[in-house]
Amino acid sequence: MKKNERLELIRKIVLENEIETQNELVQLLEDYGLKSTQATISRDINTIGIIKVPSDSGKYIYGLSKETARKFMSPLQQACDHILEVSEEAAGLEHMVSLTVVPGNTRLLKRLILEDFQGELFSLISDDDSILIVAKTKETAKILRTNFEQWRKAVR
Repeated sequence: MKKNERLELIRKIVLENEIETQNELVQLLEDYGLKSTQATISRDINTIGIIKVPSDSGKYIYGLSKETARKFMSPLQQACDHILEVSEEAAGLEHMVSLTVVPGNTRLLKRLILEDFQGELFSLISDDDSILIVAKTKETAKILRTNFEQWRKAVR
């Protein structure tokens, strides 16, 4: 595996798991079929810009600084800092996701959402400070809701 592929795998693993030690990271890399030493992983952590951050559970885990994380985000993920609120799932409205947005930012978000999810959407309606997304399936709406919540947390 090339170094840049290894760095991307480490970044992915750190973003998807709560890792407290470099040894845990080495073990997770082995689960992906990559044998590496703790010393190599330590250098890679510094190269990527991974730091210890507080988790929701109160532990300190490996994560990306907000500045580093933004470099790896798509334009839609970065634009999620304009989202103030994401609706919860409601009975009878499972196909829909409502976003409350900083006024004046819906045009950008609408364009980015349509670029990334167009084939999965039935309709998208926006005004100055809100967006209503009607997904083709309940599953797509759930994925969108989860993604928007995660991306909002990552950019704040």
